[in-house]
Amino acid sequence: MMLLVDAGNSRIKWSLLHKGKRSKQFAQDYTQESADIILLGLLQARLKQAKTEKRIRHIVLVSVLADNFMRNVEKHCQALNISLHIIRSEAEAYGVRNAYENATRLGADRFVGLITAHHLMPNQHCIIVSCGTAITIDAMTATGQHLGGLILPGLQSFSDSLIKKSALLDTPNTSKVTLFAKNTTDAISSGNIYGLVDAINGISSRMKGKLLKINNIGGKTKKMTSVQTILCGGDAKLIHQYLSASTQREDDWLMQGLQFIAESTFPRLQK
Repeated sequence: MMLLVDAGNSRIKWSLLHKGKRSKQFAQDYTQESADIILLGLLQARLKQAKTEKRIRHIVLVSVLADNFMRNVEKHCQALNISLHIIRSEAEAYGVRNAYENATRLGADRFVGLITAHHLMPNQHCIIVSCGTAITIDAMTATGQHLGGLILPGLQSFSDSLIKKSALLDTPNTSKVTLFAKNTTDAISSGNIYGLVDAINGISSRMKGKLLKINNIGGKTKKMTSVQTILCGGDAKLIHQYLSASTQREDDWLMQGLQFIAESTFPRLQK
């Protein structure tokens, strides 16, 4: 049994992988416990409950957390005799070529997102929009060449930055989104969503224009007529309804990529 783990800024997500079958994605935020403690509890519970053949023996992990988290996870895995494979951004891996001047500085979660797109949508220009604590927008050609990307504050960060500047405002807690808000809370929530949606649409449109001008696909001249936009991350469900109908929402995007990486890296473990 293998555990796939995505440790983000606000939540830790995981799925179990056994003989090519992946469980649904589970998630827990960090409001009460740190990511490594949550993971340790999961591992200990699984070791006690699972039958021998279904115990977790390997972990494939992608994380944006600090090195201290990684060190703690390594200690937990050593103590429980579990092998750990940490995914880090590289200049090139799994068919994806990283555009960053310093390849290791690209967030590992963004790198996995690119790998997922290249694996699931070969020969297709892609834009990957991840909506979490931060919003990242990355463009990649049909040949797996990452062109680079942009980072925006996420929905909560947008709200927090405004609230801190006014003692009169409460944290928005409404789901009502309208162009003509009649109270401050709705005005903030709606402004944040429409502002971010317009930013995502505008940036994606500019990136699409650039991608469609790239006609050299695998050494051959081929005119591309479309670009697939993928939306993922914790706020994807909320934002998706306001984006282009062609935008494809994937709630377990990184888990799909982690499964591909796990099966490519450790093929014998999936038999």
